[in-house]
Amino acid sequence: MFKPVSQTKNHSPETTLRPRSLIRATLAGAAAALTASVAYSQIPAASLDQLAGQARGKGPVIWYESSPTDQADKIAAAFAKRFPGVTLQHTRDAGGAGIGARVIQEVQGNARTADLLTGSASVIWQLVNRDMVVKQDWKAMGVPATVGTSPFTIASTTAVYVLLSNKQQVSDAEAPKNWDDLLNPKWSGKVGLWIRAEPQLSLAATWGEQKTAAFIESVNRQKPFVFKSTFPLAQQVGAGEVPVGLGLYHAAMVPIQRGAPIRFHFPDPVPTTTLHSAVIAAGKNREGGLLLALWLATPEGAKVYEAATGRGHAGVDGTEVQTLLAGRKLTEFSPDKVPDNLDMFERFNKSIAAGGQAVK
Repeated sequence: MFKPVSQTKNHSPETTLRPRSLIRATLAGAAAALTASVAYSQIPAASLDQLAGQARGKGPVIWYESSPTDQADKIAAAFAKRFPGVTLQHTRDAGGAGIGARVIQEVQGNARTADLLTGSASVIWQLVNRDMVVKQDWKAMGVPATVGTSPFTIASTTAVYVLLSNKQQVSDAEAPKNWDDLLNPKWSGKVGLWIRAEPQLSLAATWGEQKTAAFIESVNRQKPFVFKSTFPLAQQVGAGEVPVGLGLYHAAMVPIQRGAPIRFHFPDPVPTTTLHSAVIAAGKNREGGLLLALWLATPEGAKVYEAATGRGHAGVDGTEVQTLLAGRKLTEFSPDKVPDNLDMFERFNKSIAAGGQAVK
């Protein structure tokens, strides 16, 4: 049985850093060579191979990302097979809250840091605002228009939020199917949430801040349990410790595939969080980081990632998540809107932390 613990806050250093050069001459040359003559529909394989040639001999590609190690190992193996001589070294960020601060601290301490960070825009923009991310010309590299980009980021996968319930403790009729169902007094002290307000922030893209903030307060009156990661949240729903919850589809599929009695429903609208990749300016193998970011946006890379993690790329044709989300109303801010909404995101985070019972 889990135990509530007192809340602690994560603080990110607020030190302003000197601007860093954005792209080395070799990296700029690779970008320029990424075929303007090829139709803007597919990242050219020859250009990926050219980047791989530049990445070899520069040490492993350090990748900060949230997938469990056994899943990341499958991605690394496929990457090494596709690009022999380029080694991918994965560092897991289980909850998403501290990875931005980690990169900041590593850069300030002149320590080895990530070459590529994959995470939510709210995390990456902490680094963009400190001039720690390499600016890119994705179109010149042949990135398809269906793959979301900003000057600093490229979409790598789509996290989809669902309402979870335990089949043995909650009947089909009573299972939460939409947002207001979480407010049923029956679920007081029985709701699980992620401590990060990522789904709530995406909801605000449709509902607006006022309605979303009011909804958070209403859920807080249910005395929810808040989890540092959506993986233990899903596990506790499966174990019946928390009968219902708001979680992530891919995290829930892990215990479901092991036989856990978990059902899920898509609310209306469905919040999504696009996880973006950003090449870190202080990385030792930025060419390798860029190579990985581009490969994840190809059908090959996207399908490898989805098969390993259960989390697919909605912007790449042929992924299962495209079928999963077909015909549903989705809600999420575009990455260019993130800087304007970081304060709102922090207000939501504080509200959830203040109203919930933290779980070890």
